[in-house]
Amino acid sequence: MSANASVPDLLPRSHRPDYRRLEKVLTRSALPDRVPFYELFIEETMVERMSGRAPSPAAEVELHYRLGHDYCNFSPDMGLHQTDCLVVDDTGQNNPEGKREWLDSERGVITSRRELDRYPWPKIGDWCCHRFASYQRELPLGMKIVVRPTGVFENVRRLVGMVPLSYMLHDDESLMAEIFERVGSTIWGAVEHTFRQVDLRSVFACIMGDDLSHGGGPIMPPALYRRHVFPWMKRVADLAHSHGMPFGLHSCGNNEAIMEELIEEVGIDAKHSFQDGVEPVTAFKAKYGGRVAVLGGLDMGKLATLPTADFRAYCRSVLAGCMEGGGYALGTGNSPATYVRLENFYAMHEEGLAHGRYG
Repeated sequence: MSANASVPDLLPRSHRPDYRRLEKVLTRSALPDRVPFYELFIEETMVERMSGRAPSPAAEVELHYRLGHDYCNFSPDMGLHQTDCLVVDDTGQNNPEGKREWLDSERGVITSRRELDRYPWPKIGDWCCHRFASYQRELPLGMKIVVRPTGVFENVRRLVGMVPLSYMLHDDESLMAEIFERVGSTIWGAVEHTFRQVDLRSVFACIMGDDLSHGGGPIMPPALYRRHVFPWMKRVADLAHSHGMPFGLHSCGNNEAIMEELIEEVGIDAKHSFQDGVEPVTAFKAKYGGRVAVLGGLDMGKLATLPTADFRAYCRSVLAGCMEGGGYALGTGNSPATYVRLENFYAMHEEGLAHGRYG
């Protein structure tokens, strides 16, 4: 790996990546030598900001390595072309473009049966995973890949729009069901094809992203998830399990009303995304840590606003509350977005390396 002045020299000389650290956490099978790190993804603007290189598989792998991570993410291409996003000003200090995209909840590209029939549904093929080899060949010894598909509800919401989808739930449930079926089969097809085509010796886990809730609870009635989302999620979980891999879920918001089903029916092995104002990661670990692995959890607001000395203390308190018994990986509550303070993001890694050791 090449040195890069944009990222502080965080790692001890003895550091060697080892995907088994994170694997032991995801499977809750043993204590690793130290708490590993985990991020769902790193925004392209942040890859460029931290690495000093244009976003690419090589830049992503190198950045994960220099942060002390034992893995890199790979997302299969789903081919689901969605509605244009709104563009808003970004006041975050780390975004050189000064803009962020925002989903338009008022409209979508599929809001009628005619639009459903005319939509260019993709035909699953090698294009779904053609970038995998670019990540695989960059992996240093000890690092492996986490396959990271996007979820069914997330893609339906983006294709239809949250407001039209809410009306459709009451006005045309059969149309809504058909959209979920088409999206679910596309996502399943892309993931299944990826697992068949790539060299799985370089893959050790699958973690899906699908935001199901807001701070007050599920965005849609849980019955909708049971009928149209969880069956597809379970198929992906079963696929991972059939290859001896753990399956994790990233889902923002308060998922308490559906957590039992996610664990018992879907079969998730790990949960990611936490907010101190909804449920602190330490509280979730105390409640569910004996049943699922717990990933990340350092509150995004604190990452963005706390003075670094205070943030370090907060980071140590999370480690103290989550390390016992293993099954925990340190990281942000969501992802290192452009508005987080980089000095806090780096401090999180320093605290993990210094205070996250077992034994």
